[in-house]
Amino acid sequence: MLMKPFTAIIVDDEQEARDIMANLVNDHVPEIQVVAFAASAEQAINLIIAHEPEIVFLDIDLPDKNGFEVVKSISINHLNTAIVFVTAFNQFAIEAIKFAAFDYLLKPVSINDLKACITRFKGTKRIETLQQSINKLMNHLNQEKLSFKNRTGSIYIEPDSIVYCEAEGNYTDLFLLDGSRHTVSQSLGSIESLLDGRGFSKISRSMIVNRRFLTKVNRKEIVSLKHTIQNLSWI
Repeated sequence: MLMKPFTAIIVDDEQEARDIMANLVNDHVPEIQVVAFAASAEQAINLIIAHEPEIVFLDIDLPDKNGFEVVKSISINHLNTAIVFVTAFNQFAIEAIKFAAFDYLLKPVSINDLKACITRFKGTKRIETLQQSINKLMNHLNQEKLSFKNRTGSIYIEPDSIVYCEAEGNYTDLFLLDGSRHTVSQSLGSIESLLDGRGFSKISRSMIVNRRFLTKVNRKEIVSLKHTIQNLSWI
């Protein structure tokens, strides 16, 4: 007796990307049947609710909402759907996905990675419900403010708003996305420990950078980002 195939929806705003994923599934994973395609977040939400697929291959970068918001939107319908995020390399996003125990595929998707993903889907019993995973994902993405000591007491800053941190003796300057600077009475080592696991990297002895905003570092030219911000290439 043949097993009924698992149903799937492919979500990507690029026609070529949808076609490539569909061909990979059709040619190499016969136990998966693609039942619908979506090119936008709103279209994806409607199709997922209508079809209740067992798997959704969900691109993170969509024009109207991102893939995380799609998952949040469908969560109220209590669907038993496995979400597989499909993304170009983005360390911050992947850390959040791993933290929340979702599966993911990196673009360009390879046959071996796709097969391994489906093997995990078939062989792993999901201990957490989709809602529990979504809650963990959202908590990780919407990090709470951290407390930093300064000369008068403490200030509270969202980690995502910190672009980079630069050591100033026993103090550290925090440079924020809004262009402001805050001097805190903590060493760079202390700040590094506080930001551990939140998408930051130490690129020199005196500097920690938020990887979300960084695409390239020229170590030979770095003197002080305070004065040479052009050494960073922003996303």
